[in-house]
Amino acid sequence: MLFAFDGGGWLREHRAPGLVTIHALTGRLRVVTSSTTHELAAGQVLVLERDVPHDVEALDQADMLLTVHLDGERSGVP
Repeated sequence: MLFAFDGGGWLREHRAPGLVTIHALTGRLRVVTSSTTHELAAGQVLVLERDVPHDVEALDQADMLLTVHLDGERSGVP
């Protein structure tokens, strides 16, 4: 999914049923998990394990590509 954030925009805490990659395409993002905070600049990628609660905040206007990588067993695909 492609997200376009205004500065200060955010996604409140959530989790995904697969491995997550967060790719900052433009701007800067802050990704907060229960154990750490990551700040991503344009071009950087963060990988989170399945079911890790996290929220995302745009520190300024930012575009983000979010990919959830599902495996066959969990997604129902043979």
